[in-house]
Amino acid sequence: MIVIDVDNWSAQCRDALARYSEPLLRSVTAKLIRPRVNQPVEELLEKSIATLTNPPVIDRRIRELPEPSRKLLGVIGLSQQPRWRVGHLMSLAHAFGEEDRLPAIQAALAAGLLYPVIPADIQSIEDFTSWFGAQGILVAEVFAHPAVALRARGESLGLPVLSDPESPATGAAVVRIADGLDWPLRLGVVWQQVLATPVRFTQSRTLFKKVLTRLQTDEVLTAPPTDLPVSLPDVGILALLWAAAAELLVDQDGELTAAAFPAVWETGLMPVLEDLFAQLTRIEGWDPLLGYEPSDTLLSSTPTAGFLLLLLLASVARSAEAAAWVPLTALADWLWTHHPDWAGVIPPSEASNKGLAWVQTFLHGIAYPLQLVEVQTESVRLSALGRHLLAGGSEPPAPAVFPQTLLVQPNAEILAYRQGLHPGLIATLSRFARWKGLGPACTLELTAEQTYRGLESGLTLPMIVQALTRHASRPIPAAVSDLLQRWASKRERITIYTSAVLVEFGTPAELDVAIARGIVTIRLTDRIGITAEGTEPALSQLRLIANRDYETRPQRCVTIGSDGVTLTIDSAAADLLLDTELARLAIPLQSESSSPRRFRLDPELLRRASQTATMAEIDTWFVERSGQPLSPAGRLIVLGPQSLSPQVARLLVVRFPMPEIAEGAMQWPETRALIAEQIGPTTVVVEEENLNALQQVLADIGITVFVPGS
Repeated sequence: MIVIDVDNWSAQCRDALARYSEPLLRSVTAKLIRPRVNQPVEELLEKSIATLTNPPVIDRRIRELPEPSRKLLGVIGLSQQPRWRVGHLMSLAHAFGEEDRLPAIQAALAAGLLYPVIPADIQSIEDFTSWFGAQGILVAEVFAHPAVALRARGESLGLPVLSDPESPATGAAVVRIADGLDWPLRLGVVWQQVLATPVRFTQSRTLFKKVLTRLQTDEVLTAPPTDLPVSLPDVGILALLWAAAAELLVDQDGELTAAAFPAVWETGLMPVLEDLFAQLTRIEGWDPLLGYEPSDTLLSSTPTAGFLLLLLLASVARSAEAAAWVPLTALADWLWTHHPDWAGVIPPSEASNKGLAWVQTFLHGIAYPLQLVEVQTESVRLSALGRHLLAGGSEPPAPAVFPQTLLVQPNAEILAYRQGLHPGLIATLSRFARWKGLGPACTLELTAEQTYRGLESGLTLPMIVQALTRHASRPIPAAVSDLLQRWASKRERITIYTSAVLVEFGTPAELDVAIARGIVTIRLTDRIGITAEGTEPALSQLRLIANRDYETRPQRCVTIGSDGVTLTIDSAAADLLLDTELARLAIPLQSESSSPRRFRLDPELLRRASQTATMAEIDTWFVERSGQPLSPAGRLIVLGPQSLSPQVARLLVVRFPMPEIAEGAMQWPETRALIAEQIGPTTVVVEEENLNALQQVLADIGITVFVPGS
């Protein structure tokens, strides 16, 4: 059984009551604790919270509720999920035969046995009707104190017994029961992927297409189950949503990131399966036939339709025919006629058999791997775990443990046999080894990246080696131990300072002197040093010429020479990032210690930079650092190879005495036809064979062309 944090839920109930208006609070507490006098508000709050954990009083208050309200509280107790959306509870009330569905919820709220989930920006609730209107009646959420829901678990839901009197005996057909590891494994895989790459949502709280494609095509997540093959659409997305509901992932400002594995994963398989069962009704936007189907306006029918299937099986398990099997067709027929929304989401191709494929996919693909049901060819029934959770059965024994279940191979791959896997080991392996395949023998791989992530999550090298040694059937190969040691030692050489003062020296020789004198102790680059603790060095022993604020924009500190390729650095304005930026474009030039540092644009480096950055980005850097874009000489180096090849031609240069005469020659048709092009204010070029003709035309108007040497 899941351990309930009573104090946490009591605090949530108290917070909700404290935000009721005083008239509403007194109306609710009048039914919950029935005060004899007009008590202060604070006293009403304390007594109400104490009453919620008083079983005899709660039993009486539940009996005083209308039958529909008692059924809904019973459903909440059976689900082990205290928090529900109002729209889902209304769907369940309709399935139980209530045409007017909202009063059942309102009665439980008014009696203090159900509470609204109040957003932080709402200070006070005047009445429940206006609260429903403000939040939206379908998406508004309510919760029950687990101690109250627990007392209502035995309420009769009035569901029929759908068992087939002609169903085969237990031994007449193959009975399948899962090992319960399929979903813990898939959640471990998706947790590992989100640890490496957090998942962002769009503004409408849907997944980006890139994330969808990655989850839909991942070979590990989408691998079919081994013992009962069933095709689940978008199984990777379901694993992501389920992991988020089970708090393996946390939502931080629209981004899902990996959290620490919940403590329940260290307590055994059965508690983890119970916890995953409790989160089933919190999964929205996924359908057994349609896959990922997010909606801003409509609630998914999967949480209620799937849970009703389990409740129908529980109705059989509570009856005199407790061991009977229930045909899938009978379950589909009942849902088709009783669930208010389910038939509307069934694809037209499945309507002829009343959504039988939906029922089979949910039970075989979700309930069966969770060990909630046992399966025969065309029928199902609750398993021992299912009867314990939903029908008051005894808690099933914990599965046998086989500690030595890993085989670590010399190539750094790991075989993990399912017989010995359990959630705690799955969680540990997910932190430092990459999952490669899920099957009777799961496969993992030790990689440098995943080992680093394991070390960053709090594991140490001895902890990783101990986990492998404890669960391995053979000693760990020496090659694997060496690999882990090498990866761990590389990470351990990285030192992180929360704050530090970096000191940049003019030359490497000056840094050598500072290290010798103990002013700085660690050499970061050939000219930058830092103290061992990252603290401020003895600045009184240094002559400071500049101080940098790295939150400001980059300073102009580069002067481009007249040749277009020589860069001179202003050391007083330069910052520590400049050398790294320059290394992508230029090479340093030798200079005396008293002279400014100089660099020269390198053709090979410029060409490499142009392959990873656009010309606009290169120009932006030069403008920020020098005040002008890349020089023409630099553009020659970058753009020259990309342009057409220069052409060589033999032409004669004709230089006129004045620009006006040159422009006239370019304009007059008689001469324009003989000139190749104008190359300057007073200069044009002509082809050799046209020179005599040009001389003759110009001579006709009185202009003599002088040809040297003639």
